[in-house]
Amino acid sequence: MNEQKSHDNQYIAVFDVGKTNKKLLIFDSSFQIVASTYATFDAFQEDALFYESLRESAAWFLESLKEMAAQFPIGAVSVSAHGGTFVCLDNAGELAMPVLSYTSDPGEFFHQRFHQNFGDADELHLTLKTPSMPGLGCMAKGIYFAQEKYPQEFERTDIILNLPQYYGYLLTGKYGVEKTYLGSHTYLWDFDGQCFSAVVDQLGIRNKIPQNITNPWDVLGTVSPAIANQTGLSEKTLVTVGIHDSNAALLPYLIKVREPFTLNSTGSVCVAMRPGGKISITREELGKVVYYNLSAFSDPVKTSIFLGGMEFDTYAGFLLNLHNNRPFPAFDRKVCEKVLLEKRHFIIPSIIPFGMFPQSSPRVIEGDKEFSFADIAAGNFPPFFHNFEYAYAVLSISQAIQSKVSLTIVGNEKGDIIFVEGGFRKNDYYMAMLSALLPGSKLFLTNLEEASAFGAALLGKSAIEGKHPREMDGSFEIEIEMIQHDLDGVQEYERSFGEYIL
Repeated sequence: MNEQKSHDNQYIAVFDVGKTNKKLLIFDSSFQIVASTYATFDAFQEDALFYESLRESAAWFLESLKEMAAQFPIGAVSVSAHGGTFVCLDNAGELAMPVLSYTSDPGEFFHQRFHQNFGDADELHLTLKTPSMPGLGCMAKGIYFAQEKYPQEFERTDIILNLPQYYGYLLTGKYGVEKTYLGSHTYLWDFDGQCFSAVVDQLGIRNKIPQNITNPWDVLGTVSPAIANQTGLSEKTLVTVGIHDSNAALLPYLIKVREPFTLNSTGSVCVAMRPGGKISITREELGKVVYYNLSAFSDPVKTSIFLGGMEFDTYAGFLLNLHNNRPFPAFDRKVCEKVLLEKRHFIIPSIIPFGMFPQSSPRVIEGDKEFSFADIAAGNFPPFFHNFEYAYAVLSISQAIQSKVSLTIVGNEKGDIIFVEGGFRKNDYYMAMLSALLPGSKLFLTNLEEASAFGAALLGKSAIEGKHPREMDGSFEIEIEMIQHDLDGVQEYERSFGEYIL
């Protein structure tokens, strides 16, 4: 009883490392957020490359921990972080070289060299279940580029850590590695063999990666005396191994849901994730951003990506400027069905050739006229853009159709549950259209506003209580709201939309 009471009095600090925004959130024992703070750290540019502001974000993290530790008895610290990023440390544990941002792109000749040395892009996609991401989005490419760009610094690199584990090292002085990050579009993991891939040995880095692969919820260590002194944390404060952010967001559903489901996480980057099933990439999927993750429980998760929120924000920006920043309109069934039944107005992807339609030319259709994205960016708007509500409906419908493609490609089947998180959950046109496009599925909005941080908090709670995360089932609830719409003209509009992409 005393042990349980002490657990209830311990808070969990979560460092949620987004690409730009870094958040420190404090969760109580019932997973309520009781305090939070955030800061923005842009990548900095040097010699046409981008680098992460790692020292600055680490200093902010420790200073923020100090402020939170003065208010709450923190029992565990857990880190979730975006993918595609690695940190090279020398034998003194110091940075051996700057930390490359995955947005850096060394150019087409570099990518050709990589694939000449490590394998054709399509074959790597088929065998290692990872597409050729832009820039240095595949971590193996980042490491290969670092070997070329910083040969002396790489030679003295003693250890390569993934981003969540770097912050864990900062707190504990101990090295760790886990599968959710290793398995997220890196080329470093063999999904069929469930081991390091041949690329690891081709790069010559096997001895630079921690060899003991652990679970994300395992305890990496306790905070070091130096960090305890700097932050005011107890030296007994546990630090988990850490987790990739998309898999952190997926974790609550893996714990609570027993039926087949797909998570549709929407934002600047829209990510569809479907756990389970046979590991398979087909030739029809080559060139699209579809791949496999490993869940916190080391199970395969088919994943697809498109830049829906980025595209939406771009067109919405044009509309808002045109209409004096009016609030976005509420859903109107008549307006929506007018768009669908007329089949004259379409916003076609993709502004950036990345996602489900890499060959599609971005443009807007109005009847028999086409407006290129360059035309629109220059202010040559289609006439229907001057009808704010109608244009907003067309834009939202476009995103819903792209989401359906993304959900279908990861294996969503009739009767499956779909959970929708993120920015588009507040867009009623999008939700109505997506529901109508998937009449056999159960579409639910969820209440998880900080999904990746919540997943990381589950890991911290598991560490404090010495329990498997699945044993957290009774510790939280996911509030859901079912969305169900039947709209006239959906299939015909979707078919016409597809003809413009082909």
